[in-house]
Amino acid sequence: MRTTSPRSGPGRRLALAGLATLAIAGALAVPATAVETGTATATAASASPAPTRVILTPTETPETSQSFTWLATTPTETNGVVQLRLAAGGPVRAVRATSQGTAINQANPHFSATVKGLTPATAYSYRVGSADGWSEWQTFSTADPTQTEFDYVYYGDAQIGLDTTWPKVVKMAEQTAPDSIGSVHAGDLIDTSSNDTQWTNWFKGMEHSAATTNIFAAPGNHEYNGDKLMRSWKAHFEYPDNNPNASTIGDLAQRSVGDDDVARQYQAYFDHWSDFARETVYFADYQGVRFITVNATRDSTFLTPSYVPPCTGTDCPSTKVTDLWTEYQAAWLDHVLDNSDSKWNVVTFHQPVYSASSGRDEPVLRKYWVPVFEEHNVDLVQMGHDHTYARGYNNDDLTAEPGVTDGPVYVVSNSGAKHYDLETDARNVWTNNGATQVIKGEKITTYQVISVSQDKLVYKSYLAETVPGTYTVPAKELEVGDVIDEFTVHKSDDGRKRVVEAGAPAPVFEDLTPHPVITAAPAAEISAAVGDTVTLHVAVDSSVPVDYQWQRRAQGDWSDIVNQDESSLVLEDVTARAGSFEYRVKVTAGSRTVFSAPTRLIITGPAAGTPTAQTPHGAIGTKQATQVGIRKARLQVGKKGMAWVRSTTDGTVKVTLQIGKKRVVRTTAVRAGDQVKVALGKIARKVVRKGGIRASVTAALTPAEPSVYDSARAVRKFQVRR
Repeated sequence: MRTTSPRSGPGRRLALAGLATLAIAGALAVPATAVETGTATATAASASPAPTRVILTPTETPETSQSFTWLATTPTETNGVVQLRLAAGGPVRAVRATSQGTAINQANPHFSATVKGLTPATAYSYRVGSADGWSEWQTFSTADPTQTEFDYVYYGDAQIGLDTTWPKVVKMAEQTAPDSIGSVHAGDLIDTSSNDTQWTNWFKGMEHSAATTNIFAAPGNHEYNGDKLMRSWKAHFEYPDNNPNASTIGDLAQRSVGDDDVARQYQAYFDHWSDFARETVYFADYQGVRFITVNATRDSTFLTPSYVPPCTGTDCPSTKVTDLWTEYQAAWLDHVLDNSDSKWNVVTFHQPVYSASSGRDEPVLRKYWVPVFEEHNVDLVQMGHDHTYARGYNNDDLTAEPGVTDGPVYVVSNSGAKHYDLETDARNVWTNNGATQVIKGEKITTYQVISVSQDKLVYKSYLAETVPGTYTVPAKELEVGDVIDEFTVHKSDDGRKRVVEAGAPAPVFEDLTPHPVITAAPAAEISAAVGDTVTLHVAVDSSVPVDYQWQRRAQGDWSDIVNQDESSLVLEDVTARAGSFEYRVKVTAGSRTVFSAPTRLIITGPAAGTPTAQTPHGAIGTKQATQVGIRKARLQVGKKGMAWVRSTTDGTVKVTLQIGKKRVVRTTAVRAGDQVKVALGKIARKVVRKGGIRASVTAALTPAEPSVYDSARAVRKFQVRR
């Protein structure tokens, strides 16, 4: 995450929190004499060994936290610290790190720390290390939950050419997307995980990007090469602990329930995989995008628990480990996607479900994962492994519009110097399994920049390197630096989506929001005496929240009445001049707007006796009219529902939530003019089916003085989605 915001340039002003409000878990005070600044920092850093392989990785809450990992300067270091301060300057805080052990063939330990309590959209400076040596000060910014626009980079396999090709590719990507929030890596970062020189070279290429932006990496088969238990991977990276477990794999967990041999063996495998999946299977949300990483590698060493309970027969999980590991992650994917609140969902892994290079095919991954991607309409599926380039779609997602699909986009990319041949047309895995390649290329090295905004993802793949005289990208005359492939994913807020090829027109999504219906409104004429208080009120039926704006006119055009945006308009101490105006209310739901019929006041003379108020149906009675309004209501699956109710008089309000067949009733006292918050209880997931369900919140007011004031009622209706 960089100090400048996408599309805003270096002049962006970031919110800077006072350090007194900086709450950091495990923070330590740092004496002022221990903090170098300016030239002294550079001098001290150059005079002593400095930590290397400094990398930022995402947390589940990137707005308020950040993870750091680095390689220590000496084998004997036992303590590591992150020092952090606002980029604008100020006191420094320190957070203890924990040792992550050592990578294979590397004597120095790795340390990691997750700093919490940060301020959103804020630039921070940091350094890592200990008394044995400090890194240089680097700068990053926390995510901004109010922003939806940003860029990220997607890389395929780096693997070969780590000291030649890889740094050039990263440099080009940094120049193309200088304000990128980070990068996604589809596995095979290195060729042999036990080769520490390769890790050194990968981090040299990423030296700036890794230390200033978030790195979302998926393991590939070469991360297991020479390191079957991924010791080096887990030393280098720190990722959220939201990997699969018994509570996030759905009905699959039931296979481990019971006391028979089959259940016991399932339990052993599931327990082992849940532990091992840490930092290889995870997700992180960033400003409207859920980045999901899964582990497509099926090496038998890490798949096998240290102890496997005995079991015989075809029902035993030991007879189908490869399929089961893939199905295990599919169940987790289904859970993670089903519970995603992000508008965009991007999945990254190594071996492709649709292979592009000769002799490659992954039927097990395709069997379990493609149905999940299609059911949840994942936006991008980003893969590597094949050392070619390919992009396409599942044929079921083809629309009648030329150049337009409406499902996931599948991409295979290569960002290193290793190249394979494309598969022949006759044996093309895509064509033979119900998919279409839109574009393919061989002997090319690429990187991809994805630009995210509120309503679209713009994808561009750039040519970074070629094998001279042999590379192919059909129908393209290209030079290094050119865009070889591009498309745009358009999506409405209600989930309708179109994937549009470059040059095709952008889709126009019809507004499906129903018009709000005014169910009760003031009469066309209302009699009132000078000095009276008159209340005009409307009741509205709408499936989505509505906005109100009262208007008036003497003649000609209507004009808005300032600060009158509730369901009721109160005209206090009316004058004779009030009779020269007509009044109405504008009710808006989404882009749909309706108006109430005009109402005119008939001024009859000075007020006599107790003022009366207009009832919703237009009649003036001996009782004073009251209104009760539901200011807003929040209904969210898995969280407590809330309603905010306001009344024009003292009394008791009964609030009823009706959602499907479930009804919840709450009663509370309310004072005139005050707003009360009413807890409606937790909305259980099982109550709301996948397509959503209609719900309503009703507030019924019983006045404290029923002989003087009328009762009142208000209703708000909603569409609740899972």
